[in-house]
Amino acid sequence: MKAACTGAASTREAVLLLKGSTTKILADVTDPTHPVKICTLTGGWTPQLVTASEISWAASQHAPGTPGLSVIVTLDLFSGTASVVASWQGGGYLDGVHAWSPHRDLLAYLTSDASGVDLHLLSGGGDRVVTSLGAVPGRGVNPSEDDTFLDFSPDGAYFALVQTWTVTGAHLQVRKATTGGIAFSQASATMATWGSTGSKLYFRHQTANVIYAWDLTKGLTLPAIQRLAWIKPRADAGDDYLAFTVRDAAGTPHVWVYGHGAKAATQLPNVRSSSVFLDSSSIFYTEEAPCGANCGPGPATQPTGKTFTYNVAKQAETASTILTIMSVWPRPGQV
Repeated sequence: MKAACTGAASTREAVLLLKGSTTKILADVTDPTHPVKICTLTGGWTPQLVTASEISWAASQHAPGTPGLSVIVTLDLFSGTASVVASWQGGGYLDGVHAWSPHRDLLAYLTSDASGVDLHLLSGGGDRVVTSLGAVPGRGVNPSEDDTFLDFSPDGAYFALVQTWTVTGAHLQVRKATTGGIAFSQASATMATWGSTGSKLYFRHQTANVIYAWDLTKGLTLPAIQRLAWIKPRADAGDDYLAFTVRDAAGTPHVWVYGHGAKAATQLPNVRSSSVFLDSSSIFYTEEAPCGANCGPGPATQPTGKTFTYNVAKQAETASTILTIMSVWPRPGQV
């Protein structure tokens, strides 16, 4: 991947696609309703923001059924300097999923081939495998239940892996960032996120549809009184909000917000899904509508192509020019 930049790094950024374009850009989203292009990105991979001026991505040369060279690469967007930070023979499902600690001093990543999946921790002390999981079998996907989540806590003390794919291994593993040692595990779990600050992890029990929170001090708690089958929860950076999707009995998606220690979450108006925080109070999300006979396998609704931003403080929605968001900066722990 390469970048051509005409602007400077900003305090609020996102890698995104604008409507009517197939070109990825780095945008200043200080005003969430009016994104401003900083850089144009070329290359077929999916980048994530490491800092305000650096992206990373995973790439592989494998062919179907044949392992190949896989790498994780970083690129300084403004100097053009690229570096390979990890390489291995892989190419299986989950291969290259990775996460940086808030201060970029640690990297957790997955390698995958026909024999199984390994979780690595890369630091100044070297690259080590902290756990090995089973192989990923061929099967269908349930977007309301299956999840892959790998991220560091905002305080950098832990990293968590949630995945529902391998044939062996706990679905949820929370590990110490310094050693990779296990701090907590849960056999059946999905749809997780760290909170906005500290090291509190929220997740859903996969069969009971109960939302739990874990931290080292209190262990497991029940932060919300509702039984919600939440999908893709995400925290804001700095203001203790969570946003997530819940599909009702008819399969229609709605975005909900939970925050500030409340015991109940609030459903936002309209048929929306796939919420992402652009700042501490602005949510980007997608409109969906029933798809009837055109649905195919999966949910009973599909995106319409319309997207919006929602201001939590003002409780107001605005049409957006953004089609999709791939990464945002800062993340929790970076403010």
